[in-house]
Amino acid sequence: MPSNTRNVKIGVCQIFFDGVDLGYTKGGVEVSVSTETYDVNIDQFGKTPINQLVTGRQCSVKVPLAETTIDNLVRVMPGANKVGTPGTPATSDVVISTVAANTKYAVTIDGIKYETTSDSSPTQGEVALALVALINANDSGYASASTTANASTNTAATIRLTGKDNNSSFIVSTSGAGFASANPAVTANTIDRFRVDVTSGVGSDLLSMARELRLHPVGKPLGDKSEDFVIPLAGTGGGLQFAYKLEEERVFNVEFKAYAHPSTKLLFSFGDAA
Repeated sequence: MPSNTRNVKIGVCQIFFDGVDLGYTKGGVEVSVSTETYDVNIDQFGKTPINQLVTGRQCSVKVPLAETTIDNLVRVMPGANKVGTPGTPATSDVVISTVAANTKYAVTIDGIKYETTSDSSPTQGEVALALVALINANDSGYASASTTANASTNTAATIRLTGKDNNSSFIVSTSGAGFASANPAVTANTIDRFRVDVTSGVGSDLLSMARELRLHPVGKPLGDKSEDFVIPLAGTGGGLQFAYKLEEERVFNVEFKAYAHPSTKLLFSFGDAA
């Protein structure tokens, strides 16, 4: 195969551990592979080796996790337990009482406006479904939306807004003559209350806790695994390094180690496993 400049790759990666995206990193992910060998010598050749045998191979991945969440800490710390109770999200009901033809209807959630225009023979259900689709299409929005109405619903239709974060609320307003309220009430959220309890972990079987670690270049679509680096059995002993500094992000520096598969001896692979 001739040389090709397209084969020169750069860029960062996403980290998936047991299928879960561990989130953003800070400082770059580093993969290290080392092979130990033994030089075979005989008297007649002096110190010149006549062969070299592989005696072992190790693979490790250093991951500086910038999303220092409780869930991530539990995932990378053997003997860690998540303790506490989840909160409840803020909610709000937006009611579309009446609709008119060729009219704009908008719902604004924390400054983000979602607007649709009715057709020549609209129903409340049609308008509600259109607004629900717009709200849910915004992955970075502050709330998700749902409705029990369908396109034939020709009575008052309710859109239930549910906050995506239990630890914060949102403000909602509407514009359009058909809404029951210009400023629908928002039911207060309750915050998550969690902590992580970490035991000594003495005697923990790390192989039994090992899971697949996959590094996926962000320049590739998620479905394109042609350049994925995969460790089928990766584990971490729970060593962490992080600091509290004035002008620096708090980062969990985690090191994963690869374990050879008990039957196939596979340590890692590069490319599409399929």
